[in-house]
Amino acid sequence: MSKQFETFGETIKRLRKERKMTQKMLAQGICAQSVLSRIENGVEVPNVIVLQSICQRLNVTLDQVLHSESDEIQRIKFLFSQVHYHLIHQEYQKMEELLKSSHLIDHLYLDTEFQLYYYYLGSCEYFLYQSYDASIQSLKKGLSYTYNKGKKNISPIEIQLLSCLGRVFGDTGNIEKAEFYLKTSYELIELLPGELTHFELIKAFYNYGSFLFQMKQYDQALEVSEQGILWAQQRRSYYYLEELFSLSGLICQKMHLVEESKEYLTLSTYVSKIR
Repeated sequence: MSKQFETFGETIKRLRKERKMTQKMLAQGICAQSVLSRIENGVEVPNVIVLQSICQRLNVTLDQVLHSESDEIQRIKFLFSQVHYHLIHQEYQKMEELLKSSHLIDHLYLDTEFQLYYYYLGSCEYFLYQSYDASIQSLKKGLSYTYNKGKKNISPIEIQLLSCLGRVFGDTGNIEKAEFYLKTSYELIELLPGELTHFELIKAFYNYGSFLFQMKQYDQALEVSEQGILWAQQRRSYYYLEELFSLSGLICQKMHLVEESKEYLTLSTYVSKIR
């Protein structure tokens, strides 16, 4: 069916699937799952309160749902996909150039869009310039749009923001805050539904494992690092796999596990050549 003839229920269903949400996840605290099913199938029309709640959870405006997505929204999505590509390949200079040249922030209006923007900006400030204060400010601003301590249905980007904040605080020597953010992000990964366990979260294992290594908590550091390696292998991803193999090798050295250390460091070199 052409998008211009998409029914209201079909739009809700499409947006839900694009966000990797089940009917249960979207309906929780708003309406019964059976009601949402009837809405998506065009059998029932929701009242205004339910409709607004659904739109809020999908991070879209009512106008977007009723009139589908405009060319401007598609353009923003394309720009974000480009920036995200550079992030995955650790091309932070290209990320910064794209963020500035596109004037992306001038075209945003959804909380989740601002959240992504400040995550990307904070990453550039950290990796390119080691501007710790600026990075912390950007990452906290991004987190403030949607996250609170008692929130349910945590998103992968919120976990990445928490992890990145912990990493930056660790570099500033603020051990207490570093541990809080890194441990929180690590524990929240376990609460994510399977369909939301994106491969980008592998970096959170590396960030926490590196911190524990620096704190000389070698047993726990190796456990976290090896969990990250398993995650990468299960998702067939090389993202941060080289770094995790290298980290595991260094940890094993400190634990006097000579053969294990050699194996991990060899694997790190192997992944580096593949990349």
